[in-house]
Amino acid sequence: MDLTLFQQKDTFAKFIMDKLAGVSIDYHQVNLQIDKSRQEGSAHLKAAIVLLLHFKKTGHQPGYVFQLIKRSQKVSQGGDISCPGGMLQPRQDTFLNFILKTGILPAVRGRRASRTQKVDRQTAELINLFLTNALREAWEEIGLNPLNTKYLGALPSYTLSMFARTIFPVVCMTRKPFKYQLSSEVEKMVEIPLSYFFQNEYYATLHVKTSLGADTQSFQYETPCLVIPDDRGNEDILWGATFNIIHNFLRIISDGSLPSINSSRRLEKILTNKYLSPKS
Repeated sequence: MDLTLFQQKDTFAKFIMDKLAGVSIDYHQVNLQIDKSRQEGSAHLKAAIVLLLHFKKTGHQPGYVFQLIKRSQKVSQGGDISCPGGMLQPRQDTFLNFILKTGILPAVRGRRASRTQKVDRQTAELINLFLTNALREAWEEIGLNPLNTKYLGALPSYTLSMFARTIFPVVCMTRKPFKYQLSSEVEKMVEIPLSYFFQNEYYATLHVKTSLGADTQSFQYETPCLVIPDDRGNEDILWGATFNIIHNFLRIISDGSLPSINSSRRLEKILTNKYLSPKS
């Protein structure tokens, strides 16, 4: 992939839309499966996230970055890097989606799934619903004005292994810089240049293990992660669902030209009850 595309604001946005236009979106089928499981007593939840891109003119080199959040210790998975987003609120998000659908807000009238990806009517409606869900959560978490976004497309759903939850990701870009207004759920914003994912030096292997108490069987596994340095000499770790969703997005737009993850650096993360549920 030509990485100089990351430095071309309008060209790269159009490039993403063209690449996502051919992606198969599974929202209708997955949504039906979740609804069926809930009717049978499952507590499986639906959530939407916005993979937020921003063209940053300042810094060493202009180019696109991912605008992500670091979760505070007041919420589950505290300390993790994730995309803005959260649980679907069916009544609220359906009502907000209806307002957008009617075109009451001209600036978002063109932000409809059917304009960017070839999907059936049911899938298009679900994409629009989860787009509304994700942008509502982004407004609450970081103060992102929906009118300051451009919708680029949807990504396939992602089901978590540790939680009864499925994520429905949408991709947007911010039209102009904005001042972050962080809720208590967010410790800080983390901006990651897209170019980092194409350089082996930022990758590592994360050894994850649990420490959930004597009555719970522990487990461990290894997974790739991205190490993100800041300007204070500290590092954040991108791993898990967010890493996988971003990696899949970049795999799609780069036609699989991401580097093979082969890092000798090894890190460790211990998951406790506080990580899973801060109230426990």
